[in-house]
Amino acid sequence: MKKKVTFQGREYIVEVLKNGDIKVDGDHFSTRISQSIQNTYKVQVDNHSFTVEVKGNDILVDGEDASLSVKPYIPHSVKGSKELQESKKRIIAPIPGKIIQILVKEGEKVSKNHELLILEAMKMRNRIFSPIDGKVSKIYVKKEDNVSQDQLLIEIKR
Repeated sequence: MKKKVTFQGREYIVEVLKNGDIKVDGDHFSTRISQSIQNTYKVQVDNHSFTVEVKGNDILVDGEDASLSVKPYIPHSVKGSKELQESKKRIIAPIPGKIIQILVKEGEKVSKNHELLILEAMKMRNRIFSPIDGKVSKIYVKKEDNVSQDQLLIEIKR
């Protein structure tokens, strides 16, 4: 399972492997995690050890705020002709969930990383952002809709 993780302002693609190890931007790391007390974990990555504490939505690493966010990883691939890829981008649901809020309207101009909607999954709110500059050409969902993984949500044209 791959996730896009922002840690202290820098984005990484993190993949959790079946054996519990991780890959960060393609580099393999051995990991071991043990829970010492409730919501506090001892984490070992290769030869480095950390104490990770989860306090609500905040994560502390060795007592300091980690400034960490985790989002679904969506590969940048659009099927179809090169012209289609260059002219429009289809935004799909990375995971199944419920549309909590739609933050744009059809015809609205958006820039890359503009927040488009909020998708709730497993009691977590996932913010979905525009991958390109363009104009919202079609919104395929409405507030309170339940969506499945890979369902088309929004289409943006350059």
